[in-house]
Amino acid sequence: MIKKLLLGAVITTSALFALPNNELQLAMLAKAAQKKAVVLSTMQLKGETKEQFGKLYDEYQDRLSERGMKHMGLITNYVANYEQMTNETSDQLIIKWAELQEAELKLKKEYILKFRKFLPSAEVMRYFQIENRFKILREAKIMKMIPLATPPALSADMAIVTTDVVEITENNQSK
Repeated sequence: MIKKLLLGAVITTSALFALPNNELQLAMLAKAAQKKAVVLSTMQLKGETKEQFGKLYDEYQDRLSERGMKHMGLITNYVANYEQMTNETSDQLIIKWAELQEAELKLKKEYILKFRKFLPSAEVMRYFQIENRFKILREAKIMKMIPLATPPALSADMAIVTTDVVEITENNQSK
């Protein structure tokens, strides 16, 4: 039941992201505007620096959004498979997850250099600290909804080997 609810929620959310001018998209735009307002207020930038920051911020957020959609696809795949996780499926998912993490790190490094062109390092650090706080909050909400993977059941051969090992161990201990 949980699997069906999660899969339905993820697929519905993914599909709604693609629809123009709907309530979800408007809510997301409003949330993005609120986030930007918080970031700009917290950064306390002035004049042209604030304008440059705002343009680069928007560009970076667009790139992060692309990454978020890929992450949502990965979650959708996971939710569809977590109850009957095979080694092959889990290998594919963990490799894709690692690739997404690497891509995110590469993107951060790229934008650190771009922000450094007009901001001192301490300000760039401050921005990424703020960004990381938003990320942690967002990921915490998502993680509450995603169950842990269920390992595949032991195959019949594996169960026999396990039983043999237990018997051998018990026999050696009783001697």
